[in-house]
Amino acid sequence: MDAFAETSRRRGSNRRVAAVLIALFAALGLVGCSNGSSADAGFESLTSGQRVYDRTGFSLDPAQIADLQRQLENLKFETGADVIAYVRELDADSDDTLDQVEDLQQTWVSATGVDQDTAGAILINREPGKVDEARAGVFVGSTYDDGNVPRDEQEAIVEDALIPPLRDGDVAGSLTAGIDRLRSDIRNGPPVTAMDRFAGGPGSTWLPWAGSVIALLGLLLVATVFRGRAKPTDSQQLPTTVRPDQATDAAYATALVHRSAQPSGVPGTVLALAATDALTFEQDKKPGKFDKGTVKIRLLDRTRARGDVQNAVWSMLAERAENDVVTGNELKKIARGPGATKDIVDVRLRSSGFVADGTGRRRSALAGLGVIGGAGAIGGIAVATSGAPIMWVAVVASALLFVAGLSAAIAYSRFSVAGLDASRPWEAYRDGLKQAAKDDDESVDLNAALPDIVALGLAPIFRKRLEAATDPRSDAPLRAFTSPASADYAASGPVVLPWASFSGVFVSSGSGSVASGGGAGGGGGAAGST
Repeated sequence: MDAFAETSRRRGSNRRVAAVLIALFAALGLVGCSNGSSADAGFESLTSGQRVYDRTGFSLDPAQIADLQRQLENLKFETGADVIAYVRELDADSDDTLDQVEDLQQTWVSATGVDQDTAGAILINREPGKVDEARAGVFVGSTYDDGNVPRDEQEAIVEDALIPPLRDGDVAGSLTAGIDRLRSDIRNGPPVTAMDRFAGGPGSTWLPWAGSVIALLGLLLVATVFRGRAKPTDSQQLPTTVRPDQATDAAYATALVHRSAQPSGVPGTVLALAATDALTFEQDKKPGKFDKGTVKIRLLDRTRARGDVQNAVWSMLAERAENDVVTGNELKKIARGPGATKDIVDVRLRSSGFVADGTGRRRSALAGLGVIGGAGAIGGIAVATSGAPIMWVAVVASALLFVAGLSAAIAYSRFSVAGLDASRPWEAYRDGLKQAAKDDDESVDLNAALPDIVALGLAPIFRKRLEAATDPRSDAPLRAFTSPASADYAASGPVVLPWASFSGVFVSSGSGSVASGGGAGGGGGAAGST
Protein backbone atom coordinates (compact mmCIF):
# COMPACT_ATOMS: atom_id res chain seq x y z
CA MET A 1 0.00 0.00 0.00
CA ASP A 2 2.86 2.35 0.89
CA ALA A 3 4.65 1.44 -2.33
CA PHE A 4 1.47 2.14 -4.30
CA ALA A 5 1.10 5.53 -2.63
CA GLU A 6 4.74 6.41 -3.28
CA THR A 7 4.36 5.35 -6.91
CA SER A 8 1.24 7.52 -7.20
CA ARG A 9 3.07 10.50 -5.71
CA ARG A 10 5.96 10.09 -8.18
CA ARG A 11 3.50 9.86 -11.09
CA GLY A 12 1.66 12.98 -9.92
CA SER A 13 4.93 14.88 -9.58
CA ASN A 14 6.07 13.78 -13.03
CA ARG A 15 2.79 14.91 -14.52
CA ARG A 16 3.16 18.36 -12.96
CA VAL A 17 6.73 18.72 -14.23
CA ALA A 18 5.65 17.59 -17.68
CA ALA A 19 2.78 20.06 -17.66
CA VAL A 20 5.09 22.93 -16.74
CA LEU A 21 7.58 21.95 -19.45
CA ILE A 22 4.85 21.63 -22.05
CA ALA A 23 3.45 25.04 -21.12
CA LEU A 24 6.93 26.58 -21.25
CA PHE A 25 7.75 25.12 -24.66
CA ALA A 26 4.30 26.07 -25.92
CA ALA A 27 4.82 29.66 -24.79
CA LEU A 28 8.23 29.82 -26.42
CA GLY A 29 6.80 28.28 -29.54
CA LEU A 30 3.96 30.78 -29.59
CA VAL A 31 6.37 33.68 -29.18
CA GLY A 32 8.55 32.40 -31.96
CA CYS A 33 5.60 31.68 -34.19
CA SER A 34 4.13 35.08 -33.39
CA ASN A 35 7.32 36.88 -34.32
CA GLY A 36 7.87 34.85 -37.40
CA SER A 37 4.32 35.04 -38.61
CA SER A 38 4.23 38.77 -37.93
CA ALA A 39 7.34 39.28 -40.01
CA ASP A 40 6.07 37.00 -42.72
CA ALA A 41 2.63 38.62 -42.72
CA GLY A 42 4.27 42.07 -42.72
CA PHE A 43 7.03 42.09 -45.30
CA GLU A 44 7.97 38.61 -46.43
CA SER A 45 10.58 37.34 -48.87
CA LEU A 46 12.66 40.50 -49.24
CA THR A 47 15.83 39.93 -51.29
CA SER A 48 18.76 42.15 -52.11
CA GLY A 49 18.21 41.74 -55.84
CA GLN A 50 14.66 43.07 -55.77
CA ARG A 51 13.71 46.61 -54.71
CA VAL A 52 10.11 46.83 -55.92
CA TYR A 53 7.32 44.66 -54.46
CA ASP A 54 3.69 44.72 -55.56
CA ARG A 55 1.79 42.42 -53.18
CA THR A 56 -1.56 43.51 -54.61
CA GLY A 57 -0.84 41.84 -57.95
CA PHE A 58 -2.56 44.60 -59.91
CA SER A 59 -1.13 47.98 -58.88
CA LEU A 60 1.98 47.73 -61.10
CA ASP A 61 2.46 45.91 -64.41
CA PRO A 62 5.77 44.18 -65.23
CA ALA A 63 7.02 47.12 -67.29
CA GLN A 64 6.34 49.55 -64.44
CA ILE A 65 8.03 47.27 -61.92
CA ALA A 66 11.11 47.03 -64.19
CA ASP A 67 11.17 50.81 -64.64
CA LEU A 68 10.89 51.48 -60.89
CA GLN A 69 13.54 48.84 -60.21
CA ARG A 70 15.87 50.68 -62.61
CA GLN A 71 15.12 54.02 -60.93
CA LEU A 72 15.97 52.65 -57.49
CA GLU A 73 19.18 51.06 -58.79
CA ASN A 74 20.16 54.40 -60.28
CA LEU A 75 19.31 56.07 -56.98
CA LYS A 76 21.68 53.66 -55.22
CA PHE A 77 24.41 54.27 -57.80
CA GLU A 78 24.06 58.05 -57.76
CA THR A 79 23.50 58.73 -54.06
CA GLY A 80 24.31 55.54 -52.14
CA ALA A 81 20.74 55.25 -50.82
CA ASP A 82 19.43 51.65 -50.60
CA VAL A 83 15.71 52.17 -51.02
CA ILE A 84 12.88 49.64 -51.26
CA ALA A 85 9.34 50.28 -52.58
CA TYR A 86 6.49 48.13 -51.28
CA VAL A 87 2.81 48.19 -52.34
CA ARG A 88 0.05 46.17 -50.66
CA GLU A 89 -3.63 46.20 -49.74
CA LEU A 90 -4.14 47.05 -46.07
CA ASP A 91 -6.62 49.09 -44.07
CA ALA A 92 -4.27 51.30 -42.03
CA ASP A 93 -4.25 54.92 -40.92
CA SER A 94 -1.36 57.36 -41.26
CA ASP A 95 0.09 56.60 -37.81
CA ASP A 96 0.04 52.85 -38.51
CA THR A 97 1.65 53.45 -41.89
CA LEU A 98 4.45 55.47 -40.28
CA ASP A 99 5.20 52.60 -37.89
CA GLN A 100 5.00 50.06 -40.72
CA VAL A 101 7.32 51.93 -43.10
CA GLU A 102 9.93 52.00 -40.33
CA ASP A 103 9.42 48.24 -39.90
CA LEU A 104 9.85 47.84 -43.65
CA GLN A 105 13.16 49.70 -43.57
CA GLN A 106 14.37 47.61 -40.63
CA THR A 107 13.27 44.37 -42.31
CA TRP A 108 15.02 45.44 -45.51
CA VAL A 109 18.21 46.05 -43.54
CA SER A 110 17.96 42.67 -41.76
CA ALA A 111 17.15 40.69 -44.91
CA THR A 112 19.77 42.18 -47.22
CA GLY A 113 22.50 43.44 -44.88
CA VAL A 114 22.50 46.98 -46.27
CA ASP A 115 23.70 49.88 -44.16
CA GLN A 116 20.91 51.01 -41.85
CA ASP A 117 22.07 54.64 -41.98
CA THR A 118 21.66 54.81 -45.79
CA ALA A 119 18.68 52.47 -46.14
CA GLY A 120 15.27 53.83 -47.05
CA ALA A 121 11.76 52.56 -47.63
CA ILE A 122 8.60 53.71 -49.40
CA LEU A 123 5.36 52.00 -48.39
CA ILE A 124 1.93 52.30 -49.99
CA ASN A 125 -1.06 50.79 -48.15
CA ARG A 126 -3.98 50.71 -50.58
CA GLU A 127 -7.46 50.63 -49.12
CA PRO A 128 -8.95 47.19 -49.91
CA GLY A 129 -11.60 47.42 -52.60
CA LYS A 130 -10.91 51.09 -53.37
CA VAL A 131 -8.75 52.44 -56.17
CA ASP A 132 -8.39 56.07 -55.09
CA GLU A 133 -7.78 55.69 -51.35
CA ALA A 134 -4.38 54.84 -49.91
CA ARG A 135 -1.84 55.69 -47.22
CA ALA A 136 1.79 56.33 -48.06
CA GLY A 137 4.92 56.60 -45.96
CA VAL A 138 8.64 57.14 -46.37
CA PHE A 139 11.47 56.32 -43.95
CA VAL A 140 15.15 57.15 -44.41
CA GLY A 141 18.25 56.31 -42.45
CA SER A 142 20.00 58.72 -40.12
CA THR A 143 22.48 59.85 -42.82
CA TYR A 144 19.62 61.55 -44.65
CA ASP A 145 17.35 62.25 -41.67
CA ASP A 146 20.18 64.30 -40.15
CA GLY A 147 21.25 65.64 -43.54
CA ASN A 148 19.46 66.68 -46.70
CA VAL A 149 16.12 64.95 -45.99
CA PRO A 150 14.97 66.30 -42.61
CA ARG A 151 11.58 65.61 -41.06
CA ASP A 152 9.70 68.46 -42.71
CA GLU A 153 11.03 67.38 -46.11
CA GLN A 154 9.98 63.78 -45.42
CA GLU A 155 6.50 65.09 -44.80
CA ALA A 156 6.71 67.10 -48.03
CA ILE A 157 7.72 63.98 -50.00
CA VAL A 158 4.59 62.22 -48.73
CA GLU A 159 2.20 65.14 -49.15
CA ASP A 160 3.52 66.63 -52.38
CA ALA A 161 4.98 63.63 -54.25
CA LEU A 162 3.47 60.33 -53.08
CA ILE A 163 -0.12 61.24 -52.18
CA PRO A 164 -1.39 63.32 -55.17
CA PRO A 165 -1.01 60.54 -57.83
CA LEU A 166 -2.60 58.03 -55.45
CA ARG A 167 -5.80 60.07 -55.43
CA ASP A 168 -6.12 59.03 -59.08
CA GLY A 169 -5.03 55.45 -58.39
CA ASP A 170 -1.65 56.00 -60.10
CA VAL A 171 0.74 53.91 -57.99
CA ALA A 172 3.59 54.00 -60.54
CA GLY A 173 3.32 57.78 -60.79
CA SER A 174 3.32 58.07 -57.00
CA LEU A 175 6.49 55.98 -56.60
CA THR A 176 8.23 57.75 -59.48
CA ALA A 177 7.47 61.18 -57.99
CA GLY A 178 8.65 60.03 -54.57
CA ILE A 179 11.91 58.58 -55.92
CA ASP A 180 12.60 61.72 -57.98
CA ARG A 181 11.99 63.98 -54.98
CA LEU A 182 14.18 61.80 -52.76
CA ARG A 183 17.01 61.81 -55.34
CA SER A 184 16.85 65.59 -55.64
CA ASP A 185 16.81 66.04 -51.87
CA ILE A 186 19.82 63.78 -51.27
CA ARG A 187 21.79 65.56 -53.99
CA ASN A 188 20.78 69.16 -53.41
CA GLY A 189 18.82 69.34 -50.20
CA PRO A 190 15.13 70.26 -49.96
CA PRO A 191 13.65 72.41 -52.76
CA VAL A 192 14.49 76.07 -52.35
CA THR A 193 11.44 78.32 -52.27
CA ALA A 194 11.29 81.88 -53.54
CA MET A 195 11.37 83.05 -49.92
CA ASP A 196 14.49 80.96 -49.26
CA ARG A 197 16.21 82.52 -52.29
CA PHE A 198 15.13 85.97 -51.16
CA ALA A 199 16.41 85.29 -47.63
CA GLY A 200 19.74 84.13 -49.01
CA GLY A 201 19.99 87.19 -51.28
CA PRO A 202 18.60 90.60 -50.30
CA GLY A 203 17.43 89.28 -46.93
CA SER A 204 21.02 88.62 -45.88
CA THR A 205 22.69 91.59 -47.55
CA TRP A 206 21.18 95.06 -47.92
CA LEU A 207 17.55 94.57 -46.81
CA PRO A 208 18.15 94.29 -43.02
CA TRP A 209 20.05 97.56 -42.99
CA ALA A 210 17.62 99.34 -45.31
CA GLY A 211 14.69 98.14 -43.21
CA SER A 212 16.41 99.28 -40.02
CA VAL A 213 17.12 102.73 -41.43
CA ILE A 214 13.52 103.12 -42.60
CA ALA A 215 12.23 102.04 -39.19
CA LEU A 216 14.55 104.46 -37.40
CA LEU A 217 13.47 107.31 -39.69
CA GLY A 218 9.87 106.37 -38.90
CA LEU A 219 10.62 106.52 -35.17
CA LEU A 220 12.18 109.96 -35.64
CA LEU A 221 9.09 111.13 -37.51
CA VAL A 222 6.81 109.75 -34.79
CA ALA A 223 8.79 111.63 -32.16
CA THR A 224 8.68 114.85 -34.21
CA VAL A 225 4.92 114.73 -34.80
CA PHE A 226 4.16 113.77 -31.21
CA ARG A 227 6.27 116.59 -29.82
CA GLY A 228 4.19 119.03 -31.90
CA ARG A 229 0.98 118.23 -30.00
CA ALA A 230 -0.74 120.86 -27.89
CA LYS A 231 0.41 121.14 -24.28
CA PRO A 232 -1.49 122.76 -21.42
CA THR A 233 -0.20 126.03 -20.04
CA ASP A 234 -1.89 125.57 -16.67
CA SER A 235 -0.05 123.35 -14.23
CA GLN A 236 -1.67 120.20 -12.94
CA GLN A 237 -3.98 120.90 -10.01
CA LEU A 238 -4.18 119.01 -6.73
CA PRO A 239 -6.94 116.39 -6.43
CA THR A 240 -10.15 117.68 -4.93
CA THR A 241 -13.70 116.51 -4.25
CA VAL A 242 -15.10 120.00 -4.80
CA ARG A 243 -16.86 120.33 -8.14
CA PRO A 244 -15.27 123.09 -10.31
CA ASP A 245 -18.70 124.58 -11.02
CA GLN A 246 -22.33 123.62 -10.58
CA ALA A 247 -23.55 124.47 -14.08
CA THR A 248 -21.56 122.06 -16.26
CA ASP A 249 -23.39 118.86 -17.20
CA ALA A 250 -21.79 115.59 -16.09
CA ALA A 251 -21.72 114.42 -19.74
CA TYR A 252 -19.77 117.53 -20.75
CA ALA A 253 -17.42 117.22 -17.78
CA THR A 254 -16.47 113.65 -18.69
CA ALA A 255 -15.97 114.76 -22.31
CA LEU A 256 -13.42 117.33 -21.07
CA VAL A 257 -11.57 114.66 -19.10
CA HIS A 258 -11.65 112.00 -21.84
CA ARG A 259 -11.40 114.45 -24.79
CA SER A 260 -14.67 113.27 -26.40
CA ALA A 261 -18.27 112.38 -25.59
CA GLN A 262 -18.51 109.16 -23.55
CA PRO A 263 -21.30 106.56 -23.26
CA SER A 264 -21.09 106.96 -19.46
CA GLY A 265 -22.34 110.52 -19.84
CA VAL A 266 -25.88 109.23 -20.56
CA PRO A 267 -26.45 107.39 -17.23
CA GLY A 268 -24.78 110.30 -15.45
CA THR A 269 -27.37 112.64 -16.99
CA VAL A 270 -30.19 110.19 -16.14
CA LEU A 271 -29.14 110.38 -12.48
CA ALA A 272 -29.08 114.16 -12.66
CA LEU A 273 -32.66 114.08 -13.97
CA ALA A 274 -33.66 111.69 -11.18
CA ALA A 275 -32.17 114.06 -8.61
CA THR A 276 -34.56 116.81 -9.81
CA ASP A 277 -37.58 114.44 -9.78
CA ALA A 278 -37.89 114.69 -13.56
CA LEU A 279 -38.00 110.90 -13.55
CA THR A 280 -37.84 108.05 -11.08
CA PHE A 281 -36.59 104.48 -10.95
CA GLU A 282 -38.74 101.43 -10.40
CA GLN A 283 -37.82 97.78 -10.07
CA ASP A 284 -38.03 96.03 -13.43
CA LYS A 285 -36.34 92.70 -12.72
CA LYS A 286 -35.38 91.77 -9.19
CA PRO A 287 -31.81 90.66 -8.49
CA GLY A 288 -31.38 86.91 -8.84
CA LYS A 289 -28.76 84.37 -7.92
CA PHE A 290 -26.77 84.98 -11.10
CA ASP A 291 -27.72 88.54 -12.14
CA LYS A 292 -27.97 91.99 -10.64
CA GLY A 293 -31.56 92.66 -11.61
CA THR A 294 -32.61 95.75 -13.56
CA VAL A 295 -34.52 99.00 -13.15
CA LYS A 296 -37.06 100.71 -15.35
CA ILE A 297 -37.63 104.44 -15.59
CA ARG A 298 -40.90 106.31 -15.21
CA LEU A 299 -40.89 109.74 -16.85
CA LEU A 300 -42.51 112.35 -14.59
CA ASP A 301 -41.93 115.95 -15.58
CA ARG A 302 -39.96 117.18 -18.61
CA THR A 303 -40.07 120.76 -17.44
CA ARG A 304 -37.53 119.82 -14.77
CA ALA A 305 -34.91 119.00 -17.45
CA ARG A 306 -32.30 121.74 -17.77
CA GLY A 307 -30.05 122.42 -20.74
CA ASP A 308 -29.47 120.77 -24.10
CA VAL A 309 -27.86 117.60 -22.73
CA GLN A 310 -30.63 116.80 -20.24
CA ASN A 311 -33.33 117.48 -22.83
CA ALA A 312 -31.52 115.26 -25.35
CA VAL A 313 -31.40 112.39 -22.84
CA TRP A 314 -35.07 112.93 -21.99
CA SER A 315 -35.91 112.66 -25.69
CA MET A 316 -33.89 109.45 -25.97
CA LEU A 317 -35.90 107.99 -23.08
CA ALA A 318 -39.24 109.27 -24.39
CA GLU A 319 -38.67 107.64 -27.79
CA ARG A 320 -38.45 104.22 -26.11
CA ALA A 321 -41.13 104.78 -23.45
CA GLU A 322 -44.53 103.13 -23.36
CA ASN A 323 -47.04 104.84 -21.11
CA ASP A 324 -44.14 106.95 -19.79
CA VAL A 325 -42.21 103.82 -18.71
CA VAL A 326 -38.87 102.76 -20.22
CA THR A 327 -38.14 99.09 -19.51
CA GLY A 328 -34.75 97.69 -18.52
CA ASN A 329 -34.21 96.13 -21.95
CA GLU A 330 -34.77 99.48 -23.65
CA LEU A 331 -32.46 101.21 -21.17
CA LYS A 332 -29.69 98.75 -22.05
CA LYS A 333 -30.01 99.81 -25.70
CA ILE A 334 -29.74 103.47 -24.70
CA ALA A 335 -26.66 102.71 -22.55
CA ARG A 336 -24.67 101.35 -25.53
CA GLY A 337 -23.37 104.78 -26.61
CA PRO A 338 -23.56 108.53 -26.09
CA GLY A 339 -26.47 108.80 -28.52
CA ALA A 340 -27.78 112.29 -29.20
CA THR A 341 -25.48 113.76 -26.55
CA LYS A 342 -22.46 113.18 -28.79
CA ASP A 343 -23.35 115.86 -31.32
CA ILE A 344 -24.33 118.34 -28.61
CA VAL A 345 -21.09 117.83 -26.68
CA ASP A 346 -18.91 117.92 -29.82
CA VAL A 347 -20.51 121.14 -31.03
CA ARG A 348 -19.92 122.74 -27.67
CA LEU A 349 -16.29 121.58 -27.53
CA ARG A 350 -15.57 122.97 -31.00
CA SER A 351 -17.45 126.22 -30.50
CA SER A 352 -15.43 126.77 -27.32
CA GLY A 353 -12.20 126.32 -29.27
CA PHE A 354 -11.28 123.23 -27.28
CA VAL A 355 -10.65 120.98 -30.32
CA ALA A 356 -7.51 121.74 -32.37
CA ASP A 357 -7.64 121.69 -36.16
CA GLY A 358 -5.65 119.00 -37.98
CA THR A 359 -5.28 116.63 -35.04
CA GLY A 360 -7.18 113.93 -36.90
CA ARG A 361 -4.69 113.97 -39.77
CA ARG A 362 -1.71 113.86 -37.43
CA ARG A 363 -3.18 110.97 -35.43
CA SER A 364 -3.85 109.11 -38.69
CA ALA A 365 -0.25 109.69 -39.78
CA LEU A 366 1.05 108.30 -36.49
CA ALA A 367 -1.21 105.27 -36.79
CA GLY A 368 -0.07 104.78 -40.38
CA LEU A 369 3.57 104.79 -39.31
CA GLY A 370 2.68 102.19 -36.69
CA VAL A 371 1.01 100.01 -39.34
CA ILE A 372 4.08 100.31 -41.56
CA GLY A 373 6.22 99.19 -38.64
CA GLY A 374 3.92 96.24 -37.98
CA ALA A 375 3.97 95.17 -41.62
CA GLY A 376 7.75 95.47 -41.67
CA ALA A 377 8.06 93.36 -38.52
CA ILE A 378 5.84 90.60 -39.92
CA GLY A 379 7.69 90.55 -43.25
CA GLY A 380 11.02 90.63 -41.46
CA ILE A 381 10.08 87.64 -39.31
CA ALA A 382 9.17 85.66 -42.43
CA VAL A 383 12.55 86.46 -44.02
CA ALA A 384 14.52 85.88 -40.81
CA THR A 385 12.98 82.45 -40.22
CA SER A 386 13.70 81.47 -43.83
CA GLY A 387 17.44 81.63 -43.29
CA ALA A 388 18.41 85.28 -42.80
CA PRO A 389 19.04 85.74 -39.04
CA ILE A 390 20.55 89.20 -39.60
CA MET A 391 17.02 90.30 -40.53
CA TRP A 392 16.10 90.22 -36.84
CA VAL A 393 17.82 93.60 -36.54
CA ALA A 394 15.21 95.14 -38.84
CA VAL A 395 12.44 93.18 -37.10
CA VAL A 396 13.28 94.76 -33.75
CA ALA A 397 13.42 98.26 -35.22
CA SER A 398 10.13 97.74 -37.07
CA ALA A 399 8.46 96.39 -33.94
CA LEU A 400 9.55 99.51 -32.05
CA LEU A 401 8.04 101.67 -34.78
CA PHE A 402 4.80 99.67 -34.56
CA VAL A 403 4.50 100.15 -30.80
CA ALA A 404 5.60 103.79 -30.85
CA GLY A 405 3.34 104.76 -33.77
CA LEU A 406 0.16 103.25 -32.37
CA SER A 407 0.89 104.40 -28.81
CA ALA A 408 1.50 107.96 -30.00
CA ALA A 409 -1.68 107.92 -32.11
CA ILE A 410 -3.70 106.91 -29.05
CA ALA A 411 -2.01 109.40 -26.72
CA TYR A 412 -2.10 112.33 -29.18
CA SER A 413 -4.73 114.68 -27.84
CA ARG A 414 -7.32 116.21 -30.12
CA PHE A 415 -7.62 119.12 -27.74
CA SER A 416 -6.13 122.57 -28.21
CA VAL A 417 -4.19 124.39 -25.53
CA ALA A 418 -7.44 126.04 -24.38
CA GLY A 419 -9.17 122.68 -24.19
CA LEU A 420 -6.35 121.13 -22.16
CA ASP A 421 -6.36 124.08 -19.77
CA ALA A 422 -10.15 123.86 -19.39
CA SER A 423 -9.90 120.15 -18.57
CA ARG A 424 -7.36 120.67 -15.74
CA PRO A 425 -9.87 121.39 -12.92
CA TRP A 426 -12.09 118.47 -14.02
CA GLU A 427 -9.13 116.12 -14.05
CA ALA A 428 -8.29 117.24 -10.52
CA TYR A 429 -11.94 116.62 -9.54
CA ARG A 430 -11.81 113.15 -11.12
CA ASP A 431 -8.56 112.34 -9.29
CA GLY A 432 -9.99 113.63 -6.02
CA LEU A 433 -13.04 111.37 -6.30
CA LYS A 434 -10.73 108.43 -7.07
CA GLN A 435 -8.72 109.06 -3.93
CA ALA A 436 -11.84 109.51 -1.84
CA ALA A 437 -13.23 106.19 -3.05
CA LYS A 438 -10.13 104.44 -1.68
CA ASP A 439 -10.20 106.25 1.65
CA ASP A 440 -13.11 105.24 3.88
CA ASP A 441 -12.41 108.13 6.21
CA GLU A 442 -12.94 110.77 3.51
CA SER A 443 -16.58 111.71 3.11
CA VAL A 444 -18.24 112.40 -0.22
CA ASP A 445 -21.73 113.81 -0.74
CA LEU A 446 -22.99 110.96 -2.89
CA ASN A 447 -26.30 112.69 -3.66
CA ALA A 448 -24.43 115.60 -5.23
CA ALA A 449 -21.56 113.68 -6.75
CA LEU A 450 -23.41 110.60 -8.05
CA PRO A 451 -24.00 111.89 -11.64
CA ASP A 452 -20.29 112.79 -11.89
CA ILE A 453 -19.15 109.49 -10.36
CA VAL A 454 -21.07 107.54 -12.98
CA ALA A 455 -20.26 109.87 -15.91
CA LEU A 456 -16.53 109.82 -15.09
CA GLY A 457 -16.53 106.02 -14.97
CA LEU A 458 -15.81 105.81 -11.23
CA ALA A 459 -18.87 103.78 -10.20
CA PRO A 460 -16.99 100.46 -9.89
CA ILE A 461 -14.58 101.83 -7.26
CA PHE A 462 -17.52 103.45 -5.38
CA ARG A 463 -19.57 100.23 -5.49
CA LYS A 464 -19.47 99.41 -1.77
CA ARG A 465 -20.48 102.91 -0.76
CA LEU A 466 -23.27 103.02 -3.33
CA GLU A 467 -24.62 99.65 -2.27
CA ALA A 468 -24.66 100.79 1.35
CA ALA A 469 -26.37 104.05 0.40
CA THR A 470 -29.15 102.23 -1.45
CA ASP A 471 -29.82 99.76 1.36
CA PRO A 472 -33.45 100.25 2.55
CA ARG A 473 -32.12 100.17 6.13
CA SER A 474 -29.86 103.16 5.44
CA ASP A 475 -30.58 106.24 7.52
CA ALA A 476 -29.95 108.50 4.50
CA PRO A 477 -30.61 106.56 1.26
CA LEU A 478 -29.63 108.08 -2.07
CA ARG A 479 -32.34 110.45 -3.21
CA ALA A 480 -32.10 109.34 -6.85
CA PHE A 481 -33.00 105.78 -5.85
CA THR A 482 -35.86 106.72 -3.53
CA SER A 483 -39.33 107.12 -5.02
CA PRO A 484 -40.79 110.64 -4.67
CA ALA A 485 -43.23 110.95 -1.80
CA SER A 486 -45.75 112.57 -4.18
CA ALA A 487 -45.74 109.61 -6.60
CA ASP A 488 -49.23 108.11 -6.49
CA TYR A 489 -47.91 104.77 -7.75
CA ALA A 490 -45.43 104.39 -4.87
CA ALA A 491 -45.93 102.11 -1.89
CA SER A 492 -47.13 103.40 1.48
CA GLY A 493 -43.54 104.40 2.31
CA PRO A 494 -40.58 105.48 0.16
CA VAL A 495 -39.17 102.70 -1.99
CA VAL A 496 -35.35 102.45 -2.17
CA LEU A 497 -33.97 100.51 -5.11
CA PRO A 498 -30.64 98.69 -4.83
CA TRP A 499 -27.61 100.06 -6.67
CA ALA A 500 -27.06 96.67 -8.29
CA SER A 501 -30.30 97.01 -10.26
CA PHE A 502 -29.15 100.31 -11.76
CA SER A 503 -25.62 99.08 -12.48
CA GLY A 504 -27.11 95.97 -14.10
CA VAL A 505 -28.45 98.27 -16.82
CA PHE A 506 -26.08 101.23 -17.06
CA VAL A 507 -22.69 100.65 -15.44
CA SER A 508 -19.92 98.41 -16.81
CA SER A 509 -16.86 97.20 -14.92
CA GLY A 510 -14.62 99.75 -16.70
CA SER A 511 -14.64 103.48 -17.19
CA GLY A 512 -15.67 103.46 -20.82
CA SER A 513 -12.83 105.77 -21.81
CA VAL A 514 -10.59 105.14 -24.80
CA ALA A 515 -7.68 104.60 -23.33
CA SER A 516 6.50 63.83 -37.74
CA GLY A 517 8.54 61.06 -35.73
CA GLY A 518 11.98 59.43 -35.22
CA GLY A 519 12.87 55.78 -35.54
CA ALA A 520 14.06 53.59 -32.66
CA GLY A 521 17.19 52.68 -34.62
CA GLY A 522 17.88 56.17 -35.93
CA GLY A 523 16.51 57.94 -38.95
CA GLY A 524 13.10 59.41 -39.45
CA GLY A 525 9.96 59.17 -41.48
CA ALA A 526 6.57 60.54 -42.36
CA ALA A 527 3.24 59.21 -43.54
CA GLY A 528 0.02 60.63 -44.92
CA SER A 529 -3.34 59.86 -46.43
CA THR A 530 -5.23 60.61 -49.61
